Amino acid sequence: MVDKARSDNVGDSVRNAFWAYLSFFSTKGLKLISIVVLAWYLEPAEFGTMAICLAIMGYFEIISQFGMGAALISTREKVEETASAVLLCGLLFSTSLAVLLWLAAGPIADWYGDPLLADLLPVIAIALVIRALTTVNMNFLVRELRLKAKMVPDVSRGLAKGLISILLAVLGFGVWSLVLGHLIGAIAATVAAWIMRPWWPTRRPDFERFRYIAHFGAHLIGAQTINATPRLLDNLLIGKILGASALGIYSLAYRIPELGIKSFTNVAGFVLHPVMSNIQSDLDSLKTYYYGALKYCALLMFGTGAGIAVVAEPLVHVLYPPRWYSMIVPMQLLAIGFAVGTLNMVPGNLLKALSRTDLMLKVSLINLPFFVVLIWFAVPHGIIAVAFIQVILAIIQFLSHYLFLKNRLDISARRTFRALVPGVVCAAAASAMALIAQNLSNSDSDVIRLTVGAAAFALAFLVSLRITAPEVFKQIEQRWIRKAGRAA
Repeated sequence: MVDKARSDNVGDSVRNAFWAYLSFFSTKGLKLISIVVLAWYLEPAEFGTMAICLAIMGYFEIISQFGMGAALISTREKVEETASAVLLCGLLFSTSLAVLLWLAAGPIADWYGDPLLADLLPVIAIALVIRALTTVNMNFLVRELRLKAKMVPDVSRGLAKGLISILLAVLGFGVWSLVLGHLIGAIAATVAAWIMRPWWPTRRPDFERFRYIAHFGAHLIGAQTINATPRLLDNLLIGKILGASALGIYSLAYRIPELGIKSFTNVAGFVLHPVMSNIQSDLDSLKTYYYGALKYCALLMFGTGAGIAVVAEPLVHVLYPPRWYSMIVPMQLLAIGFAVGTLNMVPGNLLKALSRTDLMLKVSLINLPFFVVLIWFAVPHGIIAVAFIQVILAIIQFLSHYLFLKNRLDISARRTFRALVPGVVCAAAASAMALIAQNLSNSDSDVIRLTVGAAAFALAFLVSLRITAPEVFKQIEQRWIRKAGRAA
């Protein structure tokens, strides 16, 4: 019975993660479409200026959240009181940081030598307060595993942001089209979140709840801030040292891997964190679940990363005008780096479920010197060097997580390796087949090369998956049988 329960936990989570990822990917597809359209109307420098704003906002958003959403998901007692404390603290932190960013906008603009930043940053800072209004609503949806309902705010954000940005770009608003689209998207998501999961504070939080949030969040915020450094510090330094145009190219190279891979971290976290929290008292079940999650994340993400890398050249040629073609090699490297990097969210959610955010902070502090030094030295050598360093940093992060878990939770090296092997084998076999097919196609048409490469990759990946992880197909078959039985 115990083994069956463990299997059910892994199987249910895999199905939830796959469903959530496909739904999330479809909503993010709206964002990709808008970016492709915007790339024909905006210059790299305008995307670069927006990337600086988003990098700065990235750090401010982490601080404003203070790990409060994760604290709400993890708590097993006084849930309503915790939710009230999260709302109060979130509004206080976000408003304070928005004011701080407004005051710092001028000096930041002077440091970058871009006066436009002084006007853009105060406007985009409003999104901090807007997001704080739905911290409780969104995290209740995650806690309750209502992933279908959570897709509605995500779709609303992507649709509103894309439509407004495109409309304003066509009308000639330049970088303001990106900023105002970002703000309107945040407002649309807030309205949708309150509709899908209405919530009003009904219990007054006591000091114990504030102390719980502070203890939980103090370590988590440190870990999240440090772990965000590879994806934020690179933007800040590229914008300063290489200029806004180079940053614009790098930021668009980031987009497709981000949509296909990085977004998976959020989706899988919606499943892994609450499920791990529910079984945290059963260490054997938790470790079994950990290995299963690692295996399926590697299968999906290694495949996605390799697929993007293989078809990057014809894909960019099809989607973007020639001024963006220098993004191809950085995109390939970022796809590989992100594929490896997504593995880190599995041990991260395990530690959050165990309320061991202190260990997350320790791992992050060990990684911090590598992040800062390697990115600092890579930036002067160009965006390809920075993208390559992202691969190295992802490997360093995973190894450091493994060493901490090995010493404290007796995580096995052999079982960890076995969990990763199917993903590596499938990605390697599919990549080789796709490259061979592209070369044999002997066509000058980028559309044909893209189609042939993608089809060969998908077919080879499925064949390899059938050989290395046949249980995936068995689970899919059982799910369809159950659906057919209910329909009958």
